Amino acid sequence: MALAWLDMLLRRQGVVSAWDWRNRLGLGLLCIALIGFFGLRFDNFFTVSNGFATLLNISSIAIAAIGSGFLLTSGNVDLSIGGQYALIGVVVARTVVSTQSAVAGVAAGLLFGALLGLLNGSLVRALKISPIIVTIGTAAIFRGMAYVVSGGVSIFGFPPSFIAIGRTYVGPAPLPVIIAAVVFVVSGFVLVRTVVGLRTYAIGGNAAAARLTGINVDRFVVGLYVFNGVLMGLVATLATARLGSGTPSIGLSFELDVLTAVILGGVGFTGGSGHPFGIFIGVATIAVLNTGLIFAGLQDWYQQIARGLTLLLALGADQYSAAQRERAITVEPQVDRREALLAAAQAEMEATPTTAPSPTGAPAVAKGETVFRCANLAKSYGAVRAVHNVGFAVAAGEVVCLVGDNGAGKSTVIKMISGAIQPDSGTTELLGKPLAISSPSDARAAGIETVYQDLALCTNLGAAHNMVLGKEPTRTGGGPLALRDDARSEQIARQHLLELNIALESYHRPVGSLSGGQRQCVAIARAVTEGAPLVILDEPTAALGVAQTQNVLALIRTLAARKVAVLMITHDIETVFEVADRIVVLRLGQVVFDGPTASISQADLVQLMAGIAPAGVKG
Repeated sequence: MALAWLDMLLRRQGVVSAWDWRNRLGLGLLCIALIGFFGLRFDNFFTVSNGFATLLNISSIAIAAIGSGFLLTSGNVDLSIGGQYALIGVVVARTVVSTQSAVAGVAAGLLFGALLGLLNGSLVRALKISPIIVTIGTAAIFRGMAYVVSGGVSIFGFPPSFIAIGRTYVGPAPLPVIIAAVVFVVSGFVLVRTVVGLRTYAIGGNAAAARLTGINVDRFVVGLYVFNGVLMGLVATLATARLGSGTPSIGLSFELDVLTAVILGGVGFTGGSGHPFGIFIGVATIAVLNTGLIFAGLQDWYQQIARGLTLLLALGADQYSAAQRERAITVEPQVDRREALLAAAQAEMEATPTTAPSPTGAPAVAKGETVFRCANLAKSYGAVRAVHNVGFAVAAGEVVCLVGDNGAGKSTVIKMISGAIQPDSGTTELLGKPLAISSPSDARAAGIETVYQDLALCTNLGAAHNMVLGKEPTRTGGGPLALRDDARSEQIARQHLLELNIALESYHRPVGSLSGGQRQCVAIARAVTEGAPLVILDEPTAALGVAQTQNVLALIRTLAARKVAVLMITHDIETVFEVADRIVVLRLGQVVFDGPTASISQADLVQLMAGIAPAGVKG
């Protein structure tokens, strides 16, 4: 009956996103079943006191789980939290005993936790190896330092004001439970509703793509480690106050308990998916199971067996849920709905007042005026010279095609212009002003938009969020903690994609489930923004069908008509002669031809690309 209800709900709701709470409905049903079973089996299980005792026992796991959830969602992990737990605990104990101040103890815990998180994040960033390896190493260091700081013994002598932090009750609820609930709810809201939350999912889905949209991935990940460290400082402070002592042996296997709850709650270990509600269900399932097994009086090894079986049952229930979601998608009639979708999307756009920017706004330059110029660009990788003394210009309203054989250096040139890589030498100018671009965010801020050959899309996000990533519309002003305006993001995505004659059934469906042509259109539409004087397209029609290719070429001509400078890489010779005003040919990293399209034939262009100089053709 429950599974039939779940099937109906999933069919009604359709495709779920990377952070849809329904991804853990199967586990939620299992948790409810466990509560019902233990409640009927044991008389005292349903008492209020047992409920709050259970919550108190898992409050530390709940706080740590939300921090680990952020990290795992971003594709990172911290296996040192058990060591942090012990080290922060004894540091807090030493501080409180020395100062006899509860405020000093709390401050020491939070600040020292932030310091340990900063150390972990900085090491992960600097060493550029798996965070699993890095944090296993720091876990051993932190655990050893806990014994050094404490002298290998527990630390006592706390003032009543500090102990009260861990033992105070507000009505029937222990204060640590209330604190854990507030931290969990606020942090969960940040993850699913703010800009920083969206970027966390984006980095977990495709860190390289997130970097190319202008997100400082390294700094962002370090910030997540600091946040995780602060939460571990809170965990250690509350536990030390509740126990009345600081001991270096605390937190053994704590990281495994936390990661089990987080992964059981649906956060993908490789990143990019998960929901706070799922994490809560994971924590709750472990809490109910542990309490029920204690009531049953089972030996520890039987408890371990029961936990393993519960995990397998939960995974089985979730596989059933995933199969039903897939079935809800694939059983739909396979008919061509493009015209109907386009008509519906157009009607909605006309009926709804929009504040979204026009995707093809014209820059304030005269047609024919030089928009972009580069000179003497060079890039080498060791002994390999990828690009040498490359220079050309693109004018307003002009389409320049950069062509060449594989390995000619085209993509390297594009990445230097867009800030993805730094040139060894050379200069670039935009609208007559020198450019100092050190990252893709600098290029986008200057007015250079790029569609990369690999599309640079976060496949776990929908078209709406991919379109605005790095420039997210918000409801509450700027800053990473600003609330996202997802409705406006969808409106922007719909408007931009309509320029390509593309309409989607859902603008929040992960783009990884779209066709190659649809993903290409999402990437192109993202680059065509208001006021961008230069748009770079790297193989924009490579994955498109005939009709979609013609739509893209028509868009390119429309951009040129609106005085946008277009720089395009393509291997399709026919496309070059259909849209290009001028052709720049690269051969072995150097420019071998730069001239109007009318001055060269298709046959001569092929020869130039192959390294054969046609008679009568001059660059």
